[in-house]
Amino acid sequence: MRQIPVGRPEITSFSGAVKLKHTDRGVFITTSTFTTGAEEAAQNLNITTIDGEMLTNLMVQYRVGVEEAKTYHIYRINKDDFTD
Repeated sequence: MRQIPVGRPEITSFSGAVKLKHTDRGVFITTSTFTTGAEEAAQNLNITTIDGEMLTNLMVQYRVGVEEAKTYHIYRINKDDFTD
């Protein structure tokens, strides 16, 4: 499925909704990406943006909505065990 990036109009519309709630900042989360124009508008309007990649990283970091499927162990030789 093709993801459509979030553009400036969506950010400015969101900013208007945030202002209607009498707050001075907001967080816009998408599973997609943001256009450069959207990022610029968000900075100017005090909106924090979280794209799909950052969302995934945060989910894994804080273990929200994910579970461990497989663990790998990597071993190395302890040379101290083989010296005289």
